[in-house]
Amino acid sequence: MCMASVQEELLLGPAYGIAKMLERTNTQISDYGVWELHEAFAGQVLANLAALESDAFAKNSLGRNAKVGALPADKINNWGGSLSVGHPFGVRDPAGTYW
Repeated sequence: MCMASVQEELLLGPAYGIAKMLERTNTQISDYGVWELHEAFAGQVLANLAALESDAFAKNSLGRNAKVGALPADKINNWGGSLSVGHPFGVRDPAGTYW
């Protein structure tokens, strides 16, 4: 795997993860009432949102025939993101599952 691919997967982790979760659970974006994107920079969040809405990303990176779809803006980080509600940065444990 070339370095560009590793960097893309790291920066677009939420887009890859959301696509995989929806496929594994046989659900759609509209089945969820809130979306939390735990990313440090707004640009990274915007890049992931754009990837989810891209047919090219879906085809070339996910092996899908069509885009994943848009996350509704009114359902993204409703409480300001996980850091603002007390989730310690860099920790991945059940503490982040309380909402």
